[in-house]
Amino acid sequence: MKKRLITGILILLIAGVALILYSRRGKDDGAVRTSGIVEGIEVNLASKVQGRISEICCDEGDSVKEGQVAVRLESNDLRASVEQASAAVSGAQADVRSAAAGIETAKANVRNTEAGIKSAEADLEKARVEAEEAKRERDRAEELFRKEFIARSSYDQAVASYDSAVAAERASAAKLNAASAGRNAAAAELDASISQLNASRARQKEAEAALAYSRAKFDDTTIYSPVSGAIVFKSLEKGETVNPGSVILTVVALSDLYVRADIEETLVGAVALGSDALVTLESMPGKVFRGKVSEVGRYAEFATQRDVTRGRQDIKTFRVKIKVGDNGGILKPGMTVSVEIPKKRS
Repeated sequence: MKKRLITGILILLIAGVALILYSRRGKDDGAVRTSGIVEGIEVNLASKVQGRISEICCDEGDSVKEGQVAVRLESNDLRASVEQASAAVSGAQADVRSAAAGIETAKANVRNTEAGIKSAEADLEKARVEAEEAKRERDRAEELFRKEFIARSSYDQAVASYDSAVAAERASAAKLNAASAGRNAAAAELDASISQLNASRARQKEAEAALAYSRAKFDDTTIYSPVSGAIVFKSLEKGETVNPGSVILTVVALSDLYVRADIEETLVGAVALGSDALVTLESMPGKVFRGKVSEVGRYAEFATQRDVTRGRQDIKTFRVKIKVGDNGGILKPGMTVSVEIPKKRS
């Protein structure tokens, strides 16, 4: 009696399951119907530097706009680095100005020594002419004195005038040599000033590069959202310390939402790329969102049912993405929806 009752119940269950499958088969003749999950492009907002979170914009579920400040960090080390690099730039700029002034001074010295050389050359030429004239006077006086046409005193005076002219010529030559040496020294000073200026400019560039690097690192303490979307993950709170590479917030771009449906391998052949799709929400009966199949997976992913009885094959699925048009912000990442895709015609 008990066995007959159990057998009767099993027959009724099998009949019910067969009826449901038959009714679904008739209903699904023209479309593939399944459930899906609303997803979107995820952007992880991570820190490039270490610091303490001083400001965080949102909680999970909140919206964020593109370009909005999402996270601010405090870092005394980075701030100090910027100040130190800025001071180094100011010092280098002062060195450049000092070196430039030294060049102008050296150029003035070169000009002065060149003028001194010209003056010394003129004095030497004059002394040379006077010495030659004095020599002729001495020679003439010597000839006259030998012939006793002039007194000894006149001869001695001519000799003294000649000696004085020769001494003046030598002094002028020494003055010219000194002026030439001064010009060489001034030219060397100018070269040294130019080298100092080049070195100062190089140090200034290094300091400016270090400042730019420090500022860039400090700018990394402010994290902006690159997209408009919804916060779906928040790992840290205000006051906590974040390490480089740590994800603080995850944003899903609401402007690029899609529905992911995993369709059984027995049905995926009926889904055509680019075909229309209807998306509905259980919470909003009658509201239909239209979309298009934008991607059909080329490879099976996982088995939705495993063969535990060794009597049937595992059922595998293929990922299908459906791009949904403007939904007025109704669809949210993570929502479960119903999907209907017309079967492609043979």
